[in-house]
Amino acid sequence: MIDVVVIGAGLIGTWIANECASRGLTVALCDQTDPPGDGISGRNSGVLHAGLYYAPGSAKARHCLRGRKLALDFFKKHNVPYAICGKLITPGEPSHIEDEQRILEIKANAEASGAEDLEILPNPGTKFLHVRGKIALHSKGTGVVDAAAYLKILYRVAEDAGVMILPGRTFVKGEPGEVTLASPDGSLETIQCEAIVNAAGLESDSVARAFGLDRFEIRPNRGEYFRLSRTLDTQILVYPLPHIDSTALGVHYTFHLNGDAYAGPNSIWAESKTDYRIAASQEEFHKSLSRILSGFSINDLQPGYSGLRPRLFENGTAMKDFLVLESPKRVIHMLGIESPGLTSAPSLAHEVCDLLL
Repeated sequence: MIDVVVIGAGLIGTWIANECASRGLTVALCDQTDPPGDGISGRNSGVLHAGLYYAPGSAKARHCLRGRKLALDFFKKHNVPYAICGKLITPGEPSHIEDEQRILEIKANAEASGAEDLEILPNPGTKFLHVRGKIALHSKGTGVVDAAAYLKILYRVAEDAGVMILPGRTFVKGEPGEVTLASPDGSLETIQCEAIVNAAGLESDSVARAFGLDRFEIRPNRGEYFRLSRTLDTQILVYPLPHIDSTALGVHYTFHLNGDAYAGPNSIWAESKTDYRIAASQEEFHKSLSRILSGFSINDLQPGYSGLRPRLFENGTAMKDFLVLESPKRVIHMLGIESPGLTSAPSLAHEVCDLLL
């Protein structure tokens, strides 16, 4: 008998498994891929967010701020590559009075949520080369992390804590106290357990339906990235103003710790949960990025990679916040865990363990 079976070995599921094991529970962590990690956790911007956009009191705001602190502690303890590089949000050019007012509103919202180290910069291009716009919000605490290295190190820490990692297992069915998985050869195995955690990301709605939750749907939203052939002199993340009615933050300038620089992601509804195409053109990305940044040409942009966001809908209505739901008893579902999921993972893990214990 296992104490907890966690379905999904991305950052969220692995953090939950590690936290449960560190509290003395026996844990099995399964994932349909082998090795795990080529889903949401392996295809994102790798940004450690500072809690700027989320409604005060929301799950996203709470978990982002607490998760950031817990993640930084983990990075320092286990030598995860990261950098606190800072981030600018700018209306770019052309800008309007309404855009500049929204910058002030984002700052006020962030501070109401508890975000720190924020300042308003007039003419940010005078301090940060290539940045366009008459005003910008500077978040000094935003950073980047090597997401692949982070997940690899977290696996090792989880295994050291006693977690049994079961790659290449697909969820088939479940009921309270029991989970059935399929191996790559088609054979089935049933695990008896005290509790189940659904951290299946894009497939979390399928797992939820197996436990009677038919009102939830995950719709995949694709984010595409174009790689810049060179890194600009400005080593700071640069974001546009986000659309008011979307959880996507818009095409921005980011960079990985290996020196690669990227523009992205955009926001396109995918045709399936395996639709990782890059359908946008150089022209589209050049137009978007040129509004907030100068110093590059259209020929500097080449297709990079894409990822999928697990957009949550309940009875056809879009949900903008994380949902952690226990139904039935001792079965916990993690639904709609998109950005800032990478930042929030350790905080979400603490909440799930608190529920289980």
